[in-house]
Amino acid sequence: MKLRTSCSGAAFLAACLFLLPSALNAQSALAEAQAPERYGPAIELARTLIEAVMDASGTPGMSVAVGVDGELVWAEGFGYADVENRVAVWEETKFRVGSVSKPITAAAVGLLVEQGKLDLDARIQRYVPGFPVKRWPISTRQVAGHLAGIRHYDGDEFLSAERYETVTDGMVIFQADSLLFEPGERYSYSSYGWNLVSAVIEGASGEDFLPFMQRHVFDAIGMEHTVADYTDSIIPHRTRFYERGRDGQVRNAAYVDNSYKWAGGGFLSTPSDLVRFGFAHFGGEFLQPETIAELWSPQTTNDGESTGYGIGWFVSLQDGVVVRAGHGGGSVGGTTGFDTWPTERAVVALAGNMSQAPTGGLIVTTIAAAFLDPAGIVSSGIGPELAGEYECVVSDGEETLASATMTVGDSPSGYWGRITWDNESVDRVVHSTSSPDGVGLLTVDERGIVSHLEFTEIGGPRLGGTARSGGLEGAIDCTRP
Repeated sequence: MKLRTSCSGAAFLAACLFLLPSALNAQSALAEAQAPERYGPAIELARTLIEAVMDASGTPGMSVAVGVDGELVWAEGFGYADVENRVAVWEETKFRVGSVSKPITAAAVGLLVEQGKLDLDARIQRYVPGFPVKRWPISTRQVAGHLAGIRHYDGDEFLSAERYETVTDGMVIFQADSLLFEPGERYSYSSYGWNLVSAVIEGASGEDFLPFMQRHVFDAIGMEHTVADYTDSIIPHRTRFYERGRDGQVRNAAYVDNSYKWAGGGFLSTPSDLVRFGFAHFGGEFLQPETIAELWSPQTTNDGESTGYGIGWFVSLQDGVVVRAGHGGGSVGGTTGFDTWPTERAVVALAGNMSQAPTGGLIVTTIAAAFLDPAGIVSSGIGPELAGEYECVVSDGEETLASATMTVGDSPSGYWGRITWDNESVDRVVHSTSSPDGVGLLTVDERGIVSHLEFTEIGGPRLGGTARSGGLEGAIDCTRP
């Protein structure tokens, strides 16, 4: 796995000039491993996307890992774990993974269910007697699925710098508050709910939460680089943490102490460890298939509406089959995207060391698709002549979702260009493919958000197809003025 340090961002150019080649080469040698040759095109596309996203968003450092069919096929670091001291990111750099801590903790829930020590539908007080009785009873299943009515962060609580010595100490923040609604009435995301889940794990197992996680989850899976983010401990290869100010400048993130929410968002990990964690849910050796099915079953509200969330996992179904399960994580100074594709036996994890770094959405999906079908991202021939300026409209069939001006140039090696949307954001084309079926354009905007335009209707002055960007998806129709 080759370390790669991007010096394309202007903010880090000066630092790159002073990074000694010998030091960089030595770190590269430590991380070097040859990925299977067939993944070459996929790796190059992923590098292009990650470097473009880092450059646009100002993220100092990122790390990625991809696993296919039980094998970690690629892992690589980009940029800096420590900008001031010019320490490069590599495979073992530890990032704050935020709410990806929830599916990690859900593994412990599954183990206790298998051992007969935890009934997901029993009242919380069976395992946490000290938790105040509320107007309505709540169960571990409801809490873990964000259906119990426990509140989320309020005000500046996300920036807490206070040390809490135990799981139960941390619950003082929210445990006296009333439930927001009758359990099951609606879905309401709550990291504090997972603080309560960690107390349930302690009560059901008879062990403290962190030692239980270490022995029964991290050690069992081989997650050697996953630990609690203790602020007073020396943790090898822990990245520094950054944020981007309103002026666009990258600065050190605020000091926080995540001891109040280990289970909800307090772990450090590496993308490679997250890939190992994802793989542990495919083989039936760590958790039984029935247990994984329980964790990956989307829960429903009282009126039968699916929440798309199981026990610690966001889940997508197709014809009743789980096709995608994962979680995103946002922390002070860290952001992570983590997804698994069980039917394809693939896992992708991408972490950045900046608040609100663009590590989720289409970038993770695109990387996964590239590794599952490396040949599909290589042009099968010179595409049609598209050079020119177009006026484009994206719609859902009933109403206009967005409009844009697209300028495209072409060459034998591919297409280039930019898209200016009606909200004044600008996308840059960073990769293109062409085939007899059409043309695909991958773009990155000024925030580092990846979009995908697929044109399958090409004729004269008109282009037609589909557009996907974050939560926006619809038909795109472009015409030359």
